[in-house]
Amino acid sequence: MATYVAVAHIEIGMPWVRSLKEKRAVVKPIVEGLKRRYQLAVARVAGHDAHAWERLAIATVGTDPDALRGTLAAAERFVVGAGVEVAWARVDVERWDDERDA
Repeated sequence: MATYVAVAHIEIGMPWVRSLKEKRAVVKPIVEGLKRRYQLAVARVAGHDAHAWERLAIATVGTDPDALRGTLAAAERFVVGAGVEVAWARVDVERWDDERDA
């Protein structure tokens, strides 16, 4: 049986943010909410020193690629609902075959 790895990259904008401390107060609840609500792996991958934007990588693994895409779409809606601007988002799903099945 194939395993699928799905990764979403979401770049969020916060033009009203004026400090890294203020940005952290916005981003941290989003990251923790995604982990708690959807059981996803979430990492802050870019924009660490920028005040007004951040890029998140969100990952999940499973056997149904459509379900994984649906979960990541729900995660994107969660981010939008948090009151930040989504500058862009991209989802990649890759199939991983178990070598023992070949």
